[in-house]
Amino acid sequence: MKPCLETKTSRVSKRRSIETVRKAMRAVRSKNTAPELALRKALWSRGFRYRLHKKTLPGKPDLVFPSKRIALFIDGDYWHGRQWEKRGFVSLEAQMSRVNNSAYWIKKISGNIIRDKRNNCELRLLGWTVIRIWESDLKTNHEKVVEKVITKLESS
Repeated sequence: MKPCLETKTSRVSKRRSIETVRKAMRAVRSKNTAPELALRKALWSRGFRYRLHKKTLPGKPDLVFPSKRIALFIDGDYWHGRQWEKRGFVSLEAQMSRVNNSAYWIKKISGNIIRDKRNNCELRLLGWTVIRIWESDLKTNHEKVVEKVITKLESS
């Protein structure tokens, strides 16, 4: 007799209430996030100085190094369209298929991706170098990401 194995597809998924989702989304910060603060602290301790959230630049970069003309963004995986890939889905649409109001979230996240590309292009046209870091990379490989940023800063 073969043993009964539970698979991921056999689990029943329960949708969260609209109020639960709303409360969670209200708690999401757009600046001064934990990964951003961690990177800032690491760079500051190594002697790098920067400006925060420069409103006059496209996309209001999280960190700006004016003398080197480098704009750095720390992108959240969910909000900037990487989470579906990390979770093993074939597309953003596949990830959102089981979410309340999936059309809204697909439009929202796709819009963020398009806006990110547009901001990158505008910054490059203005003579800026753009560095984009994924929040999850910063959480899992903090030192590696910090060294990557420092290498880019020192080579500019």
